[in-house]
Amino acid sequence: MHDMTRDEARDRLPELLHRRLAADDAAALERAVAADRGLADELAMLRAVHTAHARQPAVDLSRIVAALPAAPTAVGTTPVGDELAARRAAKRPMISPRFARAAALLAVVGGGTMVSVWSARSPATTPVPHPVTAESVVVGPTAMQLGLGTSTDELSVEQLRALADDIRSLDGIPSAEPDAGIDLLAGGGA
Repeated sequence: MHDMTRDEARDRLPELLHRRLAADDAAALERAVAADRGLADELAMLRAVHTAHARQPAVDLSRIVAALPAAPTAVGTTPVGDELAARRAAKRPMISPRFARAAALLAVVGGGTMVSVWSARSPATTPVPHPVTAESVVVGPTAMQLGLGTSTDELSVEQLRALADDIRSLDGIPSAEPDAGIDLLAGGGA
């Protein structure tokens, strides 16, 4: 065994106590304990705790449980198992048929109401806007539009390429400083 530090020796004291070390490792650890008063005190304390724990009587739980008094039963009541057997013998349903019908009716009516409320809140189709005139071009509901309402259906290939180049040249990151001439709260310029 190599020369161990005090902390390593301290960590291995339980192994020495329970005889889990090889003979040469145990001898080296005992030499370290003999040379260090603090380690010797810790080993003595571990041995005292181990001895005191070994002297404790074993607890016999089955004997303790057997000595406990039986649980009291109220007069006129039946144990749970007997009541379940009585219910099965009577073949009585857990809920009445009337209650089951009422619950089914409530589920159908409530479900239909929820469907109608949801469909009224969020229509399945997007409303089609009325045609808008922008730059002397009528934009219909089927025309492909840019964000400002301009139609792209009637642009030539060269114009579409120029538009794509213009879009690519836009700065995608806004400037850190807002324009001084725009009053954002009033919605107008300075």
